[in-house]
Amino acid sequence: MSEIIHQHLLKVSNEHCPPLETIIRKNGIINIDVPKNLNLFDCLAQTVVEQQLSYKAAKSIWEKIKNSALRSNLSLIDYFDDSNTNMIRENGLSKNKIKAIMGAKKEIQNGTLTFKIISNMDYQEYKKKITKLWGFGDWSAEMIAIFYLGKTNIWSEKDLILNRGIHELCDKSEINPEKLLALMNPYQSYLALHLWRDKD
Repeated sequence: MSEIIHQHLLKVSNEHCPPLETIIRKNGIINIDVPKNLNLFDCLAQTVVEQQLSYKAAKSIWEKIKNSALRSNLSLIDYFDDSNTNMIRENGLSKNKIKAIMGAKKEIQNGTLTFKIISNMDYQEYKKKITKLWGFGDWSAEMIAIFYLGKTNIWSEKDLILNRGIHELCDKSEINPEKLLALMNPYQSYLALHLWRDKD
């Protein structure tokens, strides 16, 4: 399947956006690797950590959080407790991000948010469910859809790297971003992965 998707991306870019073809050929085949052992809470917490941060900064904070929980002999969902707020703040997390993660924890613990529930929803229903959580916007829902649910046709307009990247490519070609995204349907997630890797 990945080879078929790769060839589709190459064909579209070759015909409509040559600079993108260069990026795709350089990157080679990219897969959406959905983690098999990542639970929903950990996914939501990591997504919150990554909001509005560079990849490097987010990775550093997330590692500190995991190590701190490990030293406390706690799972992440138990580590995120009111009694640990000061310790979590020392890991580099803001009060608002802690609030968002605590809110997600509550929804998971009361059973209104589970992997089964969100994986069986259509995309618009799923997105509405996630963005109802305090501190979770469109970007968060889109990242979870790609990296946790493995959705192949997600494009995040609010992601700064993607927004800048697609406009730079289209400025060098005779196509606009809307048309390019339409031609990449139903593999917009793979286009996003190529642009992220190119800017990494």
